[in-house]
Amino acid sequence: MSSDWEVMHQSYEELFYRKPDFRVTYTIFTEEEGGRKTPPFQGIRWDFKYDHPEHSNGAIFMIWPEFEDAQGDLIKVANMPLPRYGQARMWIIIEERRAYHKEKIKIGTHGYFMEGHRKVGECEVIELLSLK
Repeated sequence: MSSDWEVMHQSYEELFYRKPDFRVTYTIFTEEEGGRKTPPFQGIRWDFKYDHPEHSNGAIFMIWPEFEDAQGDLIKVANMPLPRYGQARMWIIIEERRAYHKEKIKIGTHGYFMEGHRKVGECEVIELLSLK
């Protein structure tokens, strides 16, 4: 049951009318590690950067995380700070780029959560979902 101060997150599955593309484990960087000064919340629209020499030119992509709780359920409260470590569902936002990413994203692929050109977290692909 939610209290009056809780803001509920509309799931991307409801918003985009499809399933997520893949899942990752993640670590959000602390401020001392170059991360955010304030904690992130569910619904943050970070971009994704591959940790791969082919993408060393600074290319970032609109692949957004949607964070899960410790049981693997979607975190539904949007204004509660996210855990520093956990798992997230990932969403390729530009439909026309899905074929490109399908060739690149495999189990074990490493990447970063990006705010502009600043790395604010890192992640590793652990499961392919609708991107199979």
